[in-house]
Amino acid sequence: ILIDNYVDETVLTLFEKRNENVKVVIYSNLTKQLELDLKKFNSQYERIEIKQFNKSHDRFLIIDNQVYHFGASLKDLGKKWFAFSKFDKEAIKVLEKLS
Repeated sequence: ILIDNYVDETVLTLFEKRNENVKVVIYSNLTKQLELDLKKFNSQYERIEIKQFNKSHDRFLIIDNQVYHFGASLKDLGKKWFAFSKFDKEAIKVLEKLS
């Protein structure tokens, strides 16, 4: 699960080489352009689901019940320095806030 309001096609490509049956759900601001990028991506690779969500300023990545906090969007990965850290809350507490 990725929570990031600034997802674009570059973020989708980060998930191209994931193992089969690894489900990816992204909570983000779903723009028309992102919808088009997602449709193209899903026609070529294992499906990603994006849900409309704009209640979070920060970015979070949840993998295997571990929560990571990012100081910048994953779309900007490698452009400038930014911090990420392992979050001490259990993933379920973060997931409950998504509804």
